Amino acid sequence: MNMPLYESRPITAGERKAALETLVAQTAPSREYYLLVVGAIGLALGALFLNSVATLIGAMVVAPLAYPILGLGLGAAARDRQLFSRALTLLGVSLAAAVVLAFIGTHLFGALRIDALTITFTARPVLDFAVALIAGALAAYGLMRPKVGGAMTGVGIAVSLMPPLVATGVYVADGLLALAGDAFLIFAMNVLGIFIASALVFRFLRISGGEQK
Repeated sequence: MNMPLYESRPITAGERKAALETLVAQTAPSREYYLLVVGAIGLALGALFLNSVATLIGAMVVAPLAYPILGLGLGAAARDRQLFSRALTLLGVSLAAAVVLAFIGTHLFGALRIDALTITFTARPVLDFAVALIAGALAAYGLMRPKVGGAMTGVGIAVSLMPPLVATGVYVADGLLALAGDAFLIFAMNVLGIFIASALVFRFLRISGGEQK
């Protein structure tokens, strides 16, 4: 019996509902979300001070920032202003927390750094945006398919969200404003790429915000 190399299977209503419930729940301003954000900020700051790439990857995996960006994509695709506004607020609060806490942490513990910051954040807008587009499309599709649900972990590693935000705060505290702008540009390109790609995927799959109700 020959097995087909490709088998098309439509996304079921149950898969849509479960995925959307997950996304809506992950964009809620819960205690768990903020704990993960603060923990990821601490990991990223420690990684920069210790010059540890492994710890920096841990911060990427822990940080839940991809969810509010996907929430923005769904809100735009479904024209759900409430979801869009909530996701945007959550992302804005996370952004501010990362920069401010990194700024404070640098002033408090910057003298304990192994050396000057050697993990650098040089923006390459076109490449950063292209990678974010791919990651955003995979993340949006992965939410709909249980078999590829682990895509969110890959997205967290592939795109840099929390590390450049923390680096922005560190650079500002060090008075390196040009480098701070470069680091923040990386974050902005990744957010834009994930947002656009996820909105297009949700639109293509005809996902609507009302399906989770």
